[in-house]
Amino acid sequence: MRRRLRWLVLALVLLVVAGIVVAVVSVQPKLSDARDRVDRAWTPLQPALVARYQTLGGVELALDAGGAQTRTVTVDLHATLASWQRLARVDDPGDQAPLANDLEALALRVKANVAASARLSNDPPLVAALAAFDRSVVSPPGVNAYNQAVLAYQQERTGAVHHLVAGVFGFDARPVLAIAGA
Repeated sequence: MRRRLRWLVLALVLLVVAGIVVAVVSVQPKLSDARDRVDRAWTPLQPALVARYQTLGGVELALDAGGAQTRTVTVDLHATLASWQRLARVDDPGDQAPLANDLEALALRVKANVAASARLSNDPPLVAALAAFDRSVVSPPGVNAYNQAVLAYQQERTGAVHHLVAGVFGFDARPVLAIAGA
């Protein structure tokens, strides 16, 4: 009886190992292809985003010149733009996309701060810098293509087996890109 139990346990372990190997071999290429599609959709967006955030740098300078350098939003903008400038030189959409979303959120915060301040909303260089930022658009069809690729990738990452394989092999989540007007 004891001998049979050992053989049964060994067979069960071999079955589990075989199942894991089959899961990895069948799931990992699909995850890789889906992530590659996300990265390819990001590539045409990157130059427009670099240009857009350069104009946001102009807003940053105008905020400093307008006396708003100690506001929390300005301090956050300094830090996030510096991070973007470091990451923009590296081809890493997985890190750039969340940072792009952070910059878009900061741009909205800046606009709200400026609108709420009589002094800042009447500062011509700041108003001009914000207008330049608003004119720097990113292709809405490009953003839509990227977001569709992200949604397909995220769907590929779901499911018990897919989620486990994604976690083990570093297929991290990717955010959709939220750009005002895109």
